This record gives sequence, C-alpha cells and structure tokens, in this order.
Amino acid sequence: MASMAGFTNVSVQKFASEGDLALFERNWSEHKELVLQKLGEKGLVGFTAHQVWNQDENLTRMYIFEYESPEAVKACLPVWKELESAIFGGIAMKVTAYRGVTVETWGRD
Repeated sequence: MASMAGFTNVSVQKFASEGDLALFERNWSEHKELVLQKLGEKGLVGFTAHQVWNQDENLTRMYIFEYESPEAVKACLPVWKELESAIFGGIAMKVTAYRGVTVETWGRD
C-alpha cells in the first residue's frame, strides 16, 4: 500500500495497580466523548486504545492518536492540559509518550 504522511502521538501507560487502572478507565469513560470531540475540532483524525499483552499483570495500555498535521498536534496540547486532572488526577502510573510521522502503512484489501 502507498506511503502517507500522518502525525501520531503514542502514549504508553503503566498503571501501578488494578485500582489505578480502574480509576483511569472510569475517568476516561466519563470524559472520552468530550475529549475526542474537542480534539477532533483541533485536528485529531483517529484514535485507538490497546491493552498490551506482553507486560506483567495486564496493567499496561497503549493509546494511538492520529492527527492531520503537526499544527493539529500542537493545537491539541491545551485540550489535554485542560482535562489532565479530571482524567489522570490521583492515579499512580508511568506515562511514556512518543510523537512521530507515519513513514509507511499497509492494509489488507
């Protein structure tokens, strides 16, 4: 399949406990619709959430956000800042984030 330019933010979250994961999932569930709507208005074009299988105790999640441009990535940062405490407040976790550009993609027809 053809190469394409796409802009991504990948967030890997390792939760300290099942309780922290449950609290995050509850908070995300409550705010997800509003967050994705606001991000979409700023240039988010796709989102996927993954449970990471090869990490201990199933406490690791990976979230991939796809944006239409580098400007959209920057425009979405204030949205995250605005909602940070509502979604992540009081949760023990380690977050590693990566920003990148799609260099190739493939899909089965």
